Amino acid sequence: MTRRMKLILAAGLGLAVVAGGTVAYAQQDASASLRASGKAGEQADGYMGVVGSAGADIRSQVDAVNIKRRAFYTDLAAKRGAKIEEVAATTACEIFASKVGPGQYYRGTDGVWHQREGSAPVPRPSYCG
Repeated sequence: MTRRMKLILAAGLGLAVVAGGTVAYAQQDASASLRASGKAGEQADGYMGVVGSAGADIRSQVDAVNIKRRAFYTDLAAKRGAKIEEVAATTACEIFASKVGPGQYYRGTDGVWHQREGSAPVPRPSYCG
């Protein structure tokens, strides 16, 4: 992904979040609750994942968040002439930088779940720039 594409996608995400208002807030709230539970975490592909084994309720909640994210990514990608995967990856960069709190889980491009320790930043994938 080129630097120009990253900037375009980041600007588009910012505008979409502002325009999304209530929907974006509700999704963030569900994501925050799932991250705080320790049973779900953020992934480098822009979607949430289940950490370890979790019950059907957690899996259902993660699926619901991911369905909303996929719809958001699809819409933004169409507006920007980008691939859905590029939009999702760019969003993951922002989530890793600002949403994963201490003690919460994230899965990098290595495919392994890690827990954020204290105030140490979450290592972002190399494509984040």
